[in-house]
Amino acid sequence: MAETNAKVRSEATVPWQGCQGWLRALACVIFASIAFLPGLSHAIEAIPVEPDQPQIDITAKGELYEGRGDRLQIETAPGADGYMGRMAVQASTQGTNPSWLVFALSNPTDKRIVRWLVAPRYTLSNSGVFRPELDAPRIAGITPSLGFRPEPLKSDRADMFRLNLEPGQVVTFAAELSSPSVPQLSLWNPHSYQAKQQDRMLFNGLLLGITGLLAIFLTAIFAANHRAIFPATALVAWAALVYFCVDFGFWNKLFPVGPDRTALYRAAAEAGLAASLVLFLYTFLRIGLWHGWIKTLFWGWIAAQFALIIVAIIDPQTAAGLARASTMLIAGIGTGLICYFALRGQDRAMSLIPSWMLLVVWLFGASMIVLGKLSGEIVVSGLVAGLVLIIVLLGFTVTQFAFRSGGGAVSLGPPSLVQMKSLAVDGSGANVFQWHAGRDLVTVGSDVEAELGLDPGSLNLTVAEFLQHMHNADRERFRIMLWSLQEKQGGELRIDFRLRRHDGTYLWYDLRAHAEPNENVRLLRCVGLMRDVTTHKRSHERLIHDAVHDSLTGLPNRELFLDRLQGAITRAAEGQSHRPTIIFIDIDRFKKVNDNFGLVIGDSMLLTLGRRLGRHLNPQDTLARLGGDQFAILLISDSDPHLVATLAERVKRALRTPMKINAKEIILTASIGIVVHDGGQSTAQDVLRDGEMAMLRAKRGGADRIEIFNPAMRGEDVSRVPLESELRMALERRQISVFFQPITRLASNQLAGFEALLRWDHPTRGRLSSDDFIPVAEESGLIVDLGNYLLGQALEAAANWHKVLPRESDPLFVSVNVSSRQLFRQDMVQEIRLMLVREAVPKGTLKLEIDESLVMENPERAVEILTWLKTFGASLALDDFGAGYSSLNYLHRFPFDTIKVDRALVRDTSLDGQTPHVLRSVVALAHELGKDVVAEGVETAVDASNLRSIGCEFGQGFYYGEPMLAKDVAALLAALASHRKRRQRERAHAPAQQPSTGLEVQAPNQPAIPRLPGPATSGVT
Repeated sequence: MAETNAKVRSEATVPWQGCQGWLRALACVIFASIAFLPGLSHAIEAIPVEPDQPQIDITAKGELYEGRGDRLQIETAPGADGYMGRMAVQASTQGTNPSWLVFALSNPTDKRIVRWLVAPRYTLSNSGVFRPELDAPRIAGITPSLGFRPEPLKSDRADMFRLNLEPGQVVTFAAELSSPSVPQLSLWNPHSYQAKQQDRMLFNGLLLGITGLLAIFLTAIFAANHRAIFPATALVAWAALVYFCVDFGFWNKLFPVGPDRTALYRAAAEAGLAASLVLFLYTFLRIGLWHGWIKTLFWGWIAAQFALIIVAIIDPQTAAGLARASTMLIAGIGTGLICYFALRGQDRAMSLIPSWMLLVVWLFGASMIVLGKLSGEIVVSGLVAGLVLIIVLLGFTVTQFAFRSGGGAVSLGPPSLVQMKSLAVDGSGANVFQWHAGRDLVTVGSDVEAELGLDPGSLNLTVAEFLQHMHNADRERFRIMLWSLQEKQGGELRIDFRLRRHDGTYLWYDLRAHAEPNENVRLLRCVGLMRDVTTHKRSHERLIHDAVHDSLTGLPNRELFLDRLQGAITRAAEGQSHRPTIIFIDIDRFKKVNDNFGLVIGDSMLLTLGRRLGRHLNPQDTLARLGGDQFAILLISDSDPHLVATLAERVKRALRTPMKINAKEIILTASIGIVVHDGGQSTAQDVLRDGEMAMLRAKRGGADRIEIFNPAMRGEDVSRVPLESELRMALERRQISVFFQPITRLASNQLAGFEALLRWDHPTRGRLSSDDFIPVAEESGLIVDLGNYLLGQALEAAANWHKVLPRESDPLFVSVNVSSRQLFRQDMVQEIRLMLVREAVPKGTLKLEIDESLVMENPERAVEILTWLKTFGASLALDDFGAGYSSLNYLHRFPFDTIKVDRALVRDTSLDGQTPHVLRSVVALAHELGKDVVAEGVETAVDASNLRSIGCEFGQGFYYGEPMLAKDVAALLAALASHRKRRQRERAHAPAQQPSTGLEVQAPNQPAIPRLPGPATSGVT
């Protein structure tokens, strides 16, 4: 009960002035004595209570008094008129020396305010790990300075009091604390508190429902799938359900248990949840299959965890603390076991990784909340919802794994052989085929009818009717196969045939069937599987077509042309047809067209030329593209010399017809050679060689000429045969030189590597570039030896470079071009591997440049070979990208590191002074695919600047240097190495020379950094 003493201020007038001084002195003595009374405290500031405030945190705004004894005297908060009084409070139980939380509330309104003071008996936030604070009373009583004592409200989860504040009243309250720690004390609007409790109950009810349903489901499913993992997981769900019932306050409603026993059940629930996790790990990971001592150790651990439930009856705080500590131990050991088993390939461990990772994250968040690092209703609610999510994921993982490995809940044993065969047929995509010989009836699966676009049952016909749906070329063969089965009274049926679709097209089917031997032919049945093989058939046909046809024009290639020519020669020798005539066509100066307009324009012109030439031929004749800019016509429809000459003239005029390219008219001419088989040529190759000799005679006489073969031409030096023999001799004598052209990193202007180029100093023709003798080497087969020579010289030079100028992070590389015959040769990959091992150069030193048109000849084979080369340590560059007909579908499949754009794109940049969209798109596409870009033909500083602005990594051209010999490269690298060493020495001595400023000072006589050779005014290309 409060004892309130008001200050008294005398209002009477004392006539004697001496009495006033005496009274002042007496008042000072009285106030001084009161101030030094035991347990006296000063007044506090009042907390205004507004009607629209749903909640006020009293703990943060009140004053805490500890160790003041059983009696406490405090000053009340001043009222609206400044009046301040004193109050004394007495502990409800003598000798307890409680703590006191003092706060004051003011009602600034003109209406009465009713509030609920709430102190939760348990909060997870800052509850502690070892000996945590569990459910316990928090407030023993509240004493006001004015009015009646607050009315206690009944609640199982919190200490609650009803507070009444009269209009304009300021009331000071002293709350006697029952717990050693300060509780979370809040002043609630009754309506807001009830609404929040309703929302919380709805949320808690949803979580309880999900957890309860999952626990019942896992328990019930154990009856259908007798696996230990289901009851182990169900135990985790039941333990979580019990914990939620205790934490949400439903436990006291389910069972007649007083609130004072809630701490016991909370500690037991936490211990049970930890124990169920250990048992789940033991069961799911099958620890019992390990060594006996590990099994014993785990069972001891499980027993100790369940023993904590009994400890909770004696000492709830100790049991809860041990359970919380052991949960962190369970997370650590479980993570280690799961990682160990997952690395060894155990399916159970790998399927448990997502759920266990979420559990580890959840435990980390729980530890932050328990230690007081995180707090708030949202955080605690999220933690509880996270536990429900973990239980759901564990149940899903267990159910999915059990049914996936066991075949489902309805599987009572291993599948039979018949079931396995049925599953195999369904998985193969095949359809059942049946032929009943006695009824002459064919039956196929309904999927075949759906594929053909027919109505169900349309193919359940007699054999004669079934043959009407078959291709004409396959009918007789199929009928004979069935007749053979009848004759042999059984056997195997293997055949490919075509069935007509509803739109008139055909699908290929592969039929594999078997008829059991039966003497009674009328009882003979043939049963098997038919499978749609249309895709494979078309792929096979496409491969066969591509093998004998040109990939660009679709015309027959050299091999098919020679085959047809050989057949014509044979038929002419037997007198069955006219003598074959060959018209050999070579486009004059077509290489300049490619250099000036690019490969794309050049290929378009070749397509146009092919169409023009085809218009002048009869159906019996053959037009072929022999390679590059060479065509050949095989005439077997007529051998009259006059008609042949007329046809050759028409062909020449057709080729001279102008073509419009970029608003310009381009006129092409051709050198044409004609040869008629006279019986002296034994093979088709000889006839074609004679036609080439006539063409070369025409080319030597000037462009746009026609020459007819004369046997006397065979003795003239007009073909490439002398050049071939000279090339072979030059290769044997090592007279072909290897030059190296610098490649520069554009961003830093740093030397990045070199491209190896072949040059032949011919005694009569002067220096020849690779374009002059590489075609001869490819036709004669010398390209293999020439390529090996270039690779060996390039790798030997690169090994010396790394000795002179070692760069560990960015070694110098050497680029080498690879021809078609090299790339698709069987032993080329192993030879490159041996060269790399022999020279012992860093990985990425050798960069093989493959032409874009080369890889598109056989993309599947190219992907396989390029992957092998990449594995052996060679880098790969796609040469002349964007200059031909490339397939972007294949581009991402090629394992190229670098894309090399054609010089024509860079030349277009320098013509208009702006970076074209094509070049910018090529660079952007390469970067999207994770590849570097090398630009050829960098001739000026403007070219380099434009390329640098669009993010191109490397540049190559005469602006950065001419091709140079190996000795010149060695001198350049030696100068660069010497310069680098000098700079390193200067940086090492710079701090000692100028310690005061820390700046590096360059010596005035320091030589300049060696530069690459500048652009050449003339030289080889």
